[in-house]
Amino acid sequence: MKADEALREEVAARALSEGDDPALAAAVEQLAAAAEGALDGLVFFGSRRTGAAGANVWSAYDVFVVVPSYRLFYDAMRRTGLSGKGARFLSLISRWLPPTQYSIRLEDLPVHLKAAVIRTDTFHRETSPRRRDHFCAGRLFQPSRVLFARDESIRAALVDDLVSAHAETWGWSRPWLPAVFDAGDYGRNALVVSMSWEIRPEPPGRAEALWEAQKQEQTPVFAALLSALATRGELVPGDTAGQWRLARRMDDMETFRWETYFRRSIVRSTARWLKHILSFEGWLDYILRKANRHGGEPMELSDRERRWPLIFLWPRVFAYLRTKNRKGRAPSEGSTP
Repeated sequence: MKADEALREEVAARALSEGDDPALAAAVEQLAAAAEGALDGLVFFGSRRTGAAGANVWSAYDVFVVVPSYRLFYDAMRRTGLSGKGARFLSLISRWLPPTQYSIRLEDLPVHLKAAVIRTDTFHRETSPRRRDHFCAGRLFQPSRVLFARDESIRAALVDDLVSAHAETWGWSRPWLPAVFDAGDYGRNALVVSMSWEIRPEPPGRAEALWEAQKQEQTPVFAALLSALATRGELVPGDTAGQWRLARRMDDMETFRWETYFRRSIVRSTARWLKHILSFEGWLDYILRKANRHGGEPMELSDRERRWPLIFLWPRVFAYLRTKNRKGRAPSEGSTP
């Protein structure tokens, strides 16, 4: 359908756009060479991609590292000196709750890649209706760029995955849409809902700040999506041009199903923390820097907390969860976020 083609064109125009960061381009070239053929694709996302407030010179570059084989990729990283961790061990834990967070620092470049390593077939699944949680889909409906693809067929497949991640917002964000909305309202609502169902060291209003940073780029994408949904009879025009209403009301069971989806995703994401402690070099300092950047008051760890974080850091974690402002939490049915 032409409406669906318009959505793909909008996503592809952004995903395949030229970047303007020479250091990142050099890092991509180095990493692709170091991977020695064990790399299918790199997808850039996150605050560095959007230029959102809160990203600074110390911020890592968030990338999905899409690989044909965990073992081949980690072997190459160990062989070329980009990681000191055992390839067999990393390959084993990467099969559990993918993706796996992995720190990559490249020689002589001011680039720190916070890599979410994921196998190619799993990446396809996790941006589709068959996904097992919200991690990949919740990041890739935002601005992304394909930095590297091993060949044109993989590049096309990665773009298809990004299109799917955008299209899937219709399911999980729909219970919390306002009665009347335009493309900008839709995009903002999706971001607020997505972030409200994650445990992240972010200040109140972070979702709104992120939407401000990306709305100019993403509003045309969501306008194309809404047009496609209207063509399929899911939406009816509002009173003003560019505004839409749901063609049918959400029932309680559908809302409950999506709430369950998000709660399951929180459980899986929290369980991933245990894996990332093992896979991400310097994880404690990275989390501390991010919490200090977004969390307000600076946090200093005691010697005891640094030495045995898995024992003595939990009181801080629980205090954070108790006091974290959850104004972004997805509201009950019938209200707006």
